[in-house]
Amino acid sequence: MPTRNNAPDIARSRISALLASVSLLFALLFGAGLASAQDLGTLHPVPLPPLDHPDAPSTPARELFSRKTKPLHAAPRAIGAYNNGCIAGAAELPLNGPGWQVMRVSRNRYWGHPNLVAFVERLGDSAKKAGWNGVRVGDMSQPRGGPMLTGHTSHQIGLDVDIWFTPAPDLTTNSRTRSANLTCRRLWWPKIGAMSTRSCGRTRIPK
Repeated sequence: MPTRNNAPDIARSRISALLASVSLLFALLFGAGLASAQDLGTLHPVPLPPLDHPDAPSTPARELFSRKTKPLHAAPRAIGAYNNGCIAGAAELPLNGPGWQVMRVSRNRYWGHPNLVAFVERLGDSAKKAGWNGVRVGDMSQPRGGPMLTGHTSHQIGLDVDIWFTPAPDLTTNSRTRSANLTCRRLWWPKIGAMSTRSCGRTRIPK
């Protein structure tokens, strides 16, 4: 009676176990960060309490940067790296524009390098030309950049922006809707990509 070769089954089992381990590791490493970046805003933001020892070397940078409500008045400059830096002379993206609307405004993350703000405005214009009401804008940077209390590791130097992958249904969306989460739809990616390509300039952003 011929002997059955179990090697292929054993190999498949080992591959499946390896893939499961990799998936679990990915979830542990990145899952929390990705989820927290999509945390809801709040309809009634409460100012952060003052720090007991803001000048202490042990005070985390994220605690300091998150309490800055206005930009540093200086020539626009992105300082450092996307995940380890800050920004001087940040510009504020208006909460409502002809082709965009800022979401989760309570997070105060609608600041960026003037070139980034100009890009979002052009993207909104492209969205209107494509037949949308406009685009929804998520997190950009804090007024002075730097690390955030929750969410992103990047977005620190005013050069990142989250664009929600659904067209804005109404640019007069109320505050409750602005703070609600929204499921991203892969359906919209190609059109967003095409609009982004048309909106991108070749302006060099100084660091």
